[in-house]
Amino acid sequence: MPNLRYLRAEHVNFQGTFSCFPTDLKWLQLRSCHFDSPPSDFNLEKLVILDLDKTNMAPIWRLSSLEVLNISRCWGFSSLPERLGELESLKKLDLSFTRIKRLPDSICRLSSLEMLVLEGTQLHSLPEGLGDMESLKNIDLQMTCIEVIPDSIGQLTNLVELSLGRSYRLDSLPESICQLKLLKSLNLWGCYSICSLPKRLGNMEKLEKLILSFTRIKILPDSVGQLKLLKSLDLSRCSSLCSLPKRLGDMEKLEELILAKTGIEIIPDSVGQLKLLQSLDLSGCFSLCALPERLGDMEKLEMLILDKTRIEVIPDSICQLKLLKSLSLSGCHSLCSLPERLGEMEKLEELILDSTKIEAIPDSVGRLGNLRLLSLKGCEVIEALPISIRQLSSLQRLEISGTNLKVAEINLPPFATINFIEFTVSSSELLGLCDQTHKALEILRLKDATIEDLPDCVGRMKNLKKLQLECEMLKELPNWIGSFKRLGELNLKCQNLKALPNSIGSLKQMSKLELKCMNLESLPDSIGELENVDVFIIDSAKLKALPNSIALLGRVNKLELHCMSLKGLPDSIGRLKKLIDFKVLSNSLEALPDSIGSFKKVRTLTLKCPNLEALPDSIGELESLTFFEVDSYRLKYLPNSVGSLTKLTTLRINCINLKYLPNSMERLQSLERLHLHCDNFTALPDFIGRLEDLETFSFNGKKLKYLDAAIFESLGRLSALDLTACKGLEYLPQLPYSLCSLSAWVCTNLRKMSDISNLKKLRSLRLGGCKQLEDVPGLENISSNLVVLHLPGPCDFTGCCHFSHDFKNKVFK
Repeated sequence: MPNLRYLRAEHVNFQGTFSCFPTDLKWLQLRSCHFDSPPSDFNLEKLVILDLDKTNMAPIWRLSSLEVLNISRCWGFSSLPERLGELESLKKLDLSFTRIKRLPDSICRLSSLEMLVLEGTQLHSLPEGLGDMESLKNIDLQMTCIEVIPDSIGQLTNLVELSLGRSYRLDSLPESICQLKLLKSLNLWGCYSICSLPKRLGNMEKLEKLILSFTRIKILPDSVGQLKLLKSLDLSRCSSLCSLPKRLGDMEKLEELILAKTGIEIIPDSVGQLKLLQSLDLSGCFSLCALPERLGDMEKLEMLILDKTRIEVIPDSICQLKLLKSLSLSGCHSLCSLPERLGEMEKLEELILDSTKIEAIPDSVGRLGNLRLLSLKGCEVIEALPISIRQLSSLQRLEISGTNLKVAEINLPPFATINFIEFTVSSSELLGLCDQTHKALEILRLKDATIEDLPDCVGRMKNLKKLQLECEMLKELPNWIGSFKRLGELNLKCQNLKALPNSIGSLKQMSKLELKCMNLESLPDSIGELENVDVFIIDSAKLKALPNSIALLGRVNKLELHCMSLKGLPDSIGRLKKLIDFKVLSNSLEALPDSIGSFKKVRTLTLKCPNLEALPDSIGELESLTFFEVDSYRLKYLPNSVGSLTKLTTLRINCINLKYLPNSMERLQSLERLHLHCDNFTALPDFIGRLEDLETFSFNGKKLKYLDAAIFESLGRLSALDLTACKGLEYLPQLPYSLCSLSAWVCTNLRKMSDISNLKKLRSLRLGGCKQLEDVPGLENISSNLVVLHLPGPCDFTGCCHFSHDFKNKVFK
C-alpha cells in the first residue's frame, strides 16, 4: 500500500514489527488499540496527524512534520520528554485525561502551537515560560489541579479562548490576564475557590463570553462595564454575589444575562441601557424583592424568567417590551397582580403564572394575539378568567389544574386553533366542555376519580392527537375509541380497567401507547395491528402473558413491561428488529427466550426480575448494547458470552447470590460505570483492574473483606468509588489520584485507611457509620478541597488527634 495516506484502526491488537508500515502516511488514527511491545521501527517522517486516543503506544517524538498530536485518555502515559519541544510544526496538542503531572519546559518552544488541551490531567502548575508560546489561541485546563496561573499568560496576545472550568484549587487569576486583548471566551464554571476577579478585567476588550457560574465571587469589578463586546454573562449559582455594578448597562452588546440563584438584592437602573439584551434569567434569586422601573427600556428582550423570586409588583414599564415572547413568574408567592396594560406585549407567546397569588387576569390579556401558552397551575386565589380570553385566537395550551376555576364558566375562545387543555373536572363539566370544543381539540387530559364511563361526546373529538385519562373508576373503554384516526398518543392511568377493546387496533397513527392500569389482565390480539407504535409501556400487576401478535409491532423502539405477574415472553418477541430500549420488571419471570439475541439494535436492557434463574447465551449477541442492568435474587451465574458485549459502557448487577463473574468480562474495555451488589464475593475479580475506561465503580457486599491495591493502579480515570455497606471491609488501600468521590458509608468493620493526601481532586468523602475507624491519614492535606465531608460522630471518632482544634470543630459541627 505505497500510496496510503490515511489509516484508521479501532480496538486492534498490534503485534510484531512495523518496518513494512506505509511510509507516506499523512494521518494515522489508532483508537483504543494495544501494542504488545513499544514500536521502535515506525518510519512516519511525513506524518501530519497522529491520533492515539485510548491507545497504549508511546508517541514518536522525531516527527518534524507533525501538526496534530492526540494522546487523550492514554492512561498509562504519565510524563512528557524534553524532546517534545522538537515538534516545531505542532499546532494542536491534546493531553486530556492522561496522568501527566507536569509539562516539560521545552513545551514553551512550540512556537506554532495554537491549541493546548490539558483537561482532566493531574497538572498542578504551568511552566513560567508559558507566555513564549505566542501562537496559542485556545487553552483548555478544565478539571485540573492547577493552583496558580503564571503571570506570563499575559504575553499570549493571540489567545482567543481560555477554559478553566472545575479547576477547584485555583483561587485567583493574575492581573496580567487582563492583557489578553483578543480573548473572546473565559470559562471559570465551577472554580469554587475563586472569590474575586482582577480589577482591570474590563481591559479584555474583545471578550464576548464570560462564564462565572458556581464560583464564590462576591462582587464584580467596576471595570466590567468596559466589556463593550460582551454578549453573554453567566453568574448563575454565585450565591455570594449580592450586588451588581452600577455601570452594568455600559455592556451595550450584551444579549444574555444569567443571574439565576444568586444573592442579588437589587437590579441597577442601568440595566435599561442593555438595548440588545434578549434573555434575562433571575430565577431563584430569593433576595430579589423589586424590579427597576427602567426594565421596559430593554427593547430587544425576548425572554424574562423571574421564577421563585420575592417580587411583589411588576413595574408597568414591562408592557413596553414589545418583542417579549416568554414571561415566567412561576413560584412568585408574593405576586398578587399584573399590570393592566399587559396586553401591549403583542409578541408574547408564553405567560406562566404557576403558584402565584394572582387574583385576576387583566382584561387586556385578550390583545395578546400571539399567546400560545397560558399556565395558571396552582393559582389557588384566582376564581375567574376575563371574557376577553375568547379573543386569544392563537392559544394552543391552557393549564388550569390546581385552581378553583370551573371549566364550564370559562369563556373559552373559539377552538379554531386551541389544541390542549389540562384540568380536573367532574363528568358534568366534561359534558359542557365537549359541547364547546369537540370540533378542533387535539390534546385532552382528563383526571377524574368518579367517571366510570367515558361520555359519548368525547368520541366526537375526531381531531384528537393525544388523549390522557387518569380515571380510577373507569372500567372499560368504549369501542368508539378506535375511531380516533388521528390519535398519536394514548395514555391510560385507570386502576379498574381490566381489558382493552379490539377496536384499539384501528388506531393506525398511534406512535405511543402507555397503559398504567394495575388491574389490566390481558391485551387483545389486535394490539399487533398498531403498525406505527414506537413506544409501548405497560404497567400492570395482573398481566400474565403477552399475545404473540406483539411481534407485529415492527416499528417499536422502546418497550417497557412493568408487569409483576408476567410469567414469560413469547419467542416471537425476537422479531422486534428495531427495538432500542427494552425493560422488564416482573416477580414471576424465570427465564428469557433465546430469541432475545436477535435484538441487534438494543442499546439499553433492564431486567428487574427477582426470580430470573439464568440468562441465555444469546445475550452476548446484543452487539449494540451500551447499558445493561440485571436485578435477580436467584441468578447465580452469568454466561461467558457476556464478555462479547464490547460496546457496554454501563453495567449494573444486583444479584446477591451471584457466585462469580466470568473472566470473559475483561473484554469489556468500553465499560465506564460498573455497579455490583453481590453478597458472596470476598474479594474483587482481578480483571476489574484492567477495565481502564472505568470512571464509576460501586460495590456492595456483606462478605467483602479486602481490596487489592493492584486493582486500582491502572484505573486512571476512576472518579467515583462507592463501597457503601461493605460491612466486612477492614482496610482501604491506596486509591487512584483521579477520585472525586469516595463513599465507605456504614462500613462498620473498617478500621484503617491508607494515606489520602494524593487525592487532590476529592470533593466528597463519606465515612459516616464507620464506627471502628480511628484515623483518616492525609485528610488534613485535602480538607480545603472537600465540598461534602461525612465522618463518624464525635462520640466514636477519637483518633484524629493530629487535626487542628479549628478543623475538629468544623468537622464535628
